Amino acid sequence: MAGDVIMYTADDRNIHSVDEITEGERVTLTLWFSRDASYDEDPKLISSLSPDLLGVADSKLHSYIPAPGSINMYWFPPDKASSFLSGFDIRCGRLHVLGFDIYPFQETFHLSESESSYNLLELLSGPLLIARDSKMFEPQFLNIMHALQMVQFYLWRFPNLKTKVEGTSPNITPTSQTQKTEIDHLKSVFLKDLQLAECFFGHSKPMKDMEYEFDWDTFSAAVLEWECYVLKLQKELVLHLPHWKTNESIFCVTL
Repeated sequence: MAGDVIMYTADDRNIHSVDEITEGERVTLTLWFSRDASYDEDPKLISSLSPDLLGVADSKLHSYIPAPGSINMYWFPPDKASSFLSGFDIRCGRLHVLGFDIYPFQETFHLSESESSYNLLELLSGPLLIARDSKMFEPQFLNIMHALQMVQFYLWRFPNLKTKVEGTSPNITPTSQTQKTEIDHLKSVFLKDLQLAECFFGHSKPMKDMEYEFDWDTFSAAVLEWECYVLKLQKELVLHLPHWKTNESIFCVTL
């Protein structure tokens, strides 16, 4: 499907089982390549996907929302993922470089200063808000992967979104001093090594340096466009599933 590429890293032999993917980070569309017959997991993957995908017609709530995997998967360097004492969460690092902050929807006032990094990182798997330039985008995202995909989609589709902002009225509020303090505290947990994160994503152009100016109206339009886009991909995968079952391959057909 032109324009949609998914890359999934594995171990040193480049092998991952279906369980590791379906129980970890689920993606909207997966292209599965088997090395040889001994690692052929197509039947298992199809069996796992079928009930969910064929249930799309039943209007499953949020069936298109990406689900995060284990928080260890997203910590860099990987050898620090057991303690989280140094390094950074790559999802938060990417959003930071693009100019966004994370604010968990769950109240964190009950969390002590000594709260473990693991417990705080778990907040990223739940509902959250994003902020930029002391402004908070009130519609919540269901998890950090949802927010990150939305920002990436906005960057990708920006030229086509300017014509679709009419009628959008995003709910934007100024961040309070309490919220700013909380955002800074959590950033110190999610991005233990801020300089490393900025160096790691150094190829990423900060949004302030883009050819266009960020605005919340266009971002709000992107939220609606993204939902339509991923639902379209989901329908395409459902359409291809019978062929995959029969021939163990997927090919594009015109909808």
